[in-house]
Amino acid sequence: MNKTDEIFAELKKRLEDGIYPENSKFPSESLLADEFNVNKMTINKIVSMLAEQKYLTRGLRGAGTKVAEISARPRGAIAFLSPLTPYTIQILRGVYAEAIRFNFHVIVESPPIDELEHRLKMLKNANIKGVISATYGIPKLPENMLLFCIDTNPAGNNPQVHFINSDNYLGGTQIMTEILRHGHREILIFSSERFHSDYNAPKTPRVQGFHKILQDNGINDFEERTFYSAPSSIADAKYFLETYLKRFPSTTLIAADSDGSAAILHSAALQLGIDCPGKIALTGFGNVSPLPIANVNQNPERQGELAARHLIDYTITGKDNAPSAENVETSLTNIELIPIILNNS
Repeated sequence: MNKTDEIFAELKKRLEDGIYPENSKFPSESLLADEFNVNKMTINKIVSMLAEQKYLTRGLRGAGTKVAEISARPRGAIAFLSPLTPYTIQILRGVYAEAIRFNFHVIVESPPIDELEHRLKMLKNANIKGVISATYGIPKLPENMLLFCIDTNPAGNNPQVHFINSDNYLGGTQIMTEILRHGHREILIFSSERFHSDYNAPKTPRVQGFHKILQDNGINDFEERTFYSAPSSIADAKYFLETYLKRFPSTTLIAADSDGSAAILHSAALQLGIDCPGKIALTGFGNVSPLPIANVNQNPERQGELAARHLIDYTITGKDNAPSAENVETSLTNIELIPIILNNS
């Protein structure tokens, strides 16, 4: 640590310990230069750094520098790394809400995946104790940095990595139960979430939930009614509609495994002249779709709140008390938009 960093750390500690009271006049740069045996230019730089971090407020020329109110000082910072989508923005809202409650600053970045590990090292060097991430998977972490993965299937046994997800299996069972309760038996499933990370990935919990309820209700050809698309593939969505609607011409509803899947299906249906959602009903998963469809609310804000709470606790105490994996309950929205089928024999 060089001389500038040492003086900065010492003055910051004094401010945090209340040596200089709130709203009091901060010692002049001349006095501080004499105390630490450095030139005024060095002290001016340090005072500017403290002002940038909201420890000090600089007045107009001649008015001097004052100690900022404690409420204006961030107690620390956490980072949120994710591409910003309608879903991840809701997670970020939860992160912000918890950060504001504890007077923490949130650093938001969306680096390309090949720069992710470099950004983590940069954040570590900036004294960031941990990050919250969505959709990036599990990168290699710097030592002593925590990672909270949201909307990522738990994997491995790394004590630095924690997972917070919605209970997608529950959500799958909830929405499929309502679909059947509304009289639908001729149901198709469209999944574009399975192969995001690995083409040989197992069925996602939400699709497992769909299948469990169908099987429990005597619809045993659920695998034949399920199509696994490549991510964001309009060609796959068109193939699915053309092929599966011929194979199952009595279809009344398609259950999508994400709002992204629902959007792809809707676009493909428009191109093919198929009324979906409409004559063929559609359901989503994620509750961020503008389409008028029944949906599963994964409570992303709650996931963000929990991740931020655990990370802030670790930043303050240095102790990692978070569970390795945590699920947030799902709920249903717009169920009234599932058409009722009166004759389902």
